[in-house]
Amino acid sequence: MALLHLAHEWAGRDQRTLLVLTVDHRLRPEAKQEAERVATLSAQLGHHHETLVWEEPRESQAAARRARYALLARAARTHNAACLLTGHTFDDVVETALIRRRRGVRDASIAGPVLAAPVPIWPEGRIVTLLRPLVRTSRSELRAYLTASGQVWVEDPSNEKTVFERVRVRAFLARHPHLAEIAGAYVQTQHRARTEQQGAMAEALGEVNIDASGLIDTASAAVSPNLLKRLIRCASGSSDDARDGAVRQLLASLTSPGQRQTLGGAWIQRTKTGFLIGRDPASSAQSGEEDLFDGRYQRDTTANMLEPADLPFLVRQSAPPGSQWREIISDRLAHLMQCYQTPLLNPVQR
Repeated sequence: MALLHLAHEWAGRDQRTLLVLTVDHRLRPEAKQEAERVATLSAQLGHHHETLVWEEPRESQAAARRARYALLARAARTHNAACLLTGHTFDDVVETALIRRRRGVRDASIAGPVLAAPVPIWPEGRIVTLLRPLVRTSRSELRAYLTASGQVWVEDPSNEKTVFERVRVRAFLARHPHLAEIAGAYVQTQHRARTEQQGAMAEALGEVNIDASGLIDTASAAVSPNLLKRLIRCASGSSDDARDGAVRQLLASLTSPGQRQTLGGAWIQRTKTGFLIGRDPASSAQSGEEDLFDGRYQRDTTANMLEPADLPFLVRQSAPPGSQWREIISDRLAHLMQCYQTPLLNPVQR
């Protein structure tokens, strides 16, 4: 609700209209009525609203998150919206950091979410940038803003279900404000480290080459585990990351040119200068929209894909049927690089 009102103020200054999207996960009977309230408010503010319904609801936060982003991304693309704004707060960042730390994450990637990122599902989220303009603002500050503005909001009862890990972490921080303050300072430090890390990642991505067949060549790029993990994700055409430990082990094991290994749906081969990365030919192609193939190629009547026998070895067995396809791996990497070049908002500057 705070995001809607703040975005409305911004839109008024820039003479823009907003597309307001509400997802009804069909997990609570009140959700439909709540979405109707948002639709009414959006109309009063002069903005178009749509309610997006999850047709296969399940009591799983991970499944709901994926379904939610898929619905939002498709709606954004339907309306030619380049950016999707969400209301993640600094509290969400701290909670995520503690959850990731419990799972063994120790590097700067522990400090998420960030200001700008590709929508975290593929291929549904292609081309749409996820922006979190409230990521340096606390929930208490947003509630104070709404109260001062005379606005009301709805408390989602699922935020009280201790079956969910995030809810338990949130309750723990509420009981221990001193530890919450320490965790916040820790996250700020990790954000600064992540800023430097993402700048280096953007520079390295600029050295990566993608040929017309979709083969990734790291060329002279400095290949870190984090960079390789993202290249593997793009080569696989999916949204899923290979495990950090497995990526580091692969880097350590591929020491001589010509050595190959599969990981995360990709086939990685060591070269004299770096790595060649293609789709794992043993993996089944992912279903999706008709104009897409395996999250890596888009149908294009002007394209002229080579015959399989003429394609590079690492992509030969996983190329799309026919010649009228173009690779979209380079588009995906360019979008990722653009997001990495977006300065992170430092939460300490609230």
